[in-house]
Amino acid sequence: MIRALRDRWRRPAVALPAAALALTLSGVGALAAQSAAAADGLPTPGVTHQRTDAPKPAASSQELHQRLINAARKQAAVNKEQAQTAAAKAPAATGKPSSFIIGGTETTIASAPWMVQLGYYDPATDEGYFCGGTLVAPNKVLTAAHCVAGLDWVDNGVVRAGSGDLDGGTAVSVIRQWSHPHFNHDTLQNDIAVLTLGAPLEQQWMRLAASNDSALYKPSTTANATVYGWGLTSGADGADLSATLRKVSLPMVADATCNSAMKSVIGADYFAEGSMICAGTPATGTDEGTKSTCNGDSGGPLVVGGKIVGVVSWGVAGCTGKGAYPVFTKVSSYTWAAQPRIDDTDLNYDGRADLLERTPSGGLFEQDSKGTSLASRVFGSHGWQDASWALQADLDRDYFQDLIIREKSDGKLYRSYYDHAAQQFTWMQISSVWGGYKSYAVPGDMTGDGRPDLVAVDTDGSVYLYPGKGNGQFYGRVKVVDRAWKGVQIFGRGDLSGDGKADLLARSTDGTLWLYRGTQQEHTPWSTRIKARTGWNFTSYVANGDVTGDGIADVITRDSGGKLWLYPGTDKASADLFGSRISLGSGFNQYNLLF
Repeated sequence: MIRALRDRWRRPAVALPAAALALTLSGVGALAAQSAAAADGLPTPGVTHQRTDAPKPAASSQELHQRLINAARKQAAVNKEQAQTAAAKAPAATGKPSSFIIGGTETTIASAPWMVQLGYYDPATDEGYFCGGTLVAPNKVLTAAHCVAGLDWVDNGVVRAGSGDLDGGTAVSVIRQWSHPHFNHDTLQNDIAVLTLGAPLEQQWMRLAASNDSALYKPSTTANATVYGWGLTSGADGADLSATLRKVSLPMVADATCNSAMKSVIGADYFAEGSMICAGTPATGTDEGTKSTCNGDSGGPLVVGGKIVGVVSWGVAGCTGKGAYPVFTKVSSYTWAAQPRIDDTDLNYDGRADLLERTPSGGLFEQDSKGTSLASRVFGSHGWQDASWALQADLDRDYFQDLIIREKSDGKLYRSYYDHAAQQFTWMQISSVWGGYKSYAVPGDMTGDGRPDLVAVDTDGSVYLYPGKGNGQFYGRVKVVDRAWKGVQIFGRGDLSGDGKADLLARSTDGTLWLYRGTQQEHTPWSTRIKARTGWNFTSYVANGDVTGDGIADVITRDSGGKLWLYPGTDKASADLFGSRISLGSGFNQYNLLF
């Protein structure tokens, strides 16, 4: 019994309780860089961990490709076994196993460049599984938790992009995995996961549906959603994956309709309104006349309006059970949890934001987060004395933290970033942003295009938004506040209010801290402000994102006595924005810049 339960947990193609006959649908513009030597006065770019401990390939390209082949081969065997079992238990109810995305057509990777193949193969146990996924940042993939949970994707996983066939493309390793902490393998509740890749990919990526994207889920009588995958190809046996990427267009279905239908078909209440959705038309009982996902499509995206609204999760055994719909994880209900995992960049690649400190003599030191404390400081480099301020922000979303500084000597902004072609850190001037503002912040995506943006406060109190291009430069500024924020200091990084959208913090001259919740609308980037704290009269404010590793943005402050305090985020848009502060130590007045 113990062995049976363990196998049931580890397989992406896990069946819901047998009586229910429900199965999870598893299976299967470049800029010229300005070098440090060419930029007079600039220090050595990058920091210690980024230069020495950058993720390195865990396996050769050939080994990674072979891992995917092994995964597809083992998944085919799982598909065949499950198809035969389902047909033997209830042949009348399940119909024949599907032969691919049922009722769909072949498509090219050019039409869905963000579509990726996920392969898992453990040579020690000969276990292998295949899933689909969506590139949601150059180094991030969104998929289903039942494809990830309980498996060591770092040692045994591979992600392949750039090919619509089960061959070719670019194969990369996985360096970190996250599954929703409350994923339930029996009920498929909270079926969402994010993989962090060992190298950024060049393919176009896709955004997640936001918490207020309710219009994307409006029920329709016509096909307004599209799902993609590599599904089954062997007819009755369900043994092989599709050799080419396929897609099918489906109408969105009302929650109540889906709930009633699925309960009737499987004889139990597994559909969870609010966290799951359906799309399609009732299955006919056979492949003919059915349009649906099937084994081999798990983790793939359901797309509406250029956004991911669903992740392929589960359906009835055989995929064509009469009256059934395919079921997807409702992405907008989980953006608050998944987006911070997509945006998490740091200095030592563990998913927690870290701290940089500069001494008056120009020495740069790094202290990595250990969750609620800091590791011992590590020396970075000399030559940072001419930076009048500095920020951390991954402007090109490649998982290497960029360092943005303003040089005292020329008043210009510069960015230290990782040049993947040269395989080294270097400097470039950010020529698109003026260096004379009073306060700067890079809170994240303020415009809804998935790219980090910059906000600046002028001396007259006007506030400007610079939409990011995703390559270290920015588009022309947009005035969003007209002379009302004089003397205001801004900071913030990531989602502070729990809706999956980046927010901004603003400290007024009387020490009041205000939360400006992001709207992702370029000309009105914030909703009505919320008073978060009073008496915030600190000598330094650092907002680098998630320090504790819980997926919620945090803030670090320094008081006049040199003590450092961590204010852990709570995801509450109120005076309870932060939990009880945690001491990170004393003696930090020895630094004249924290970032």
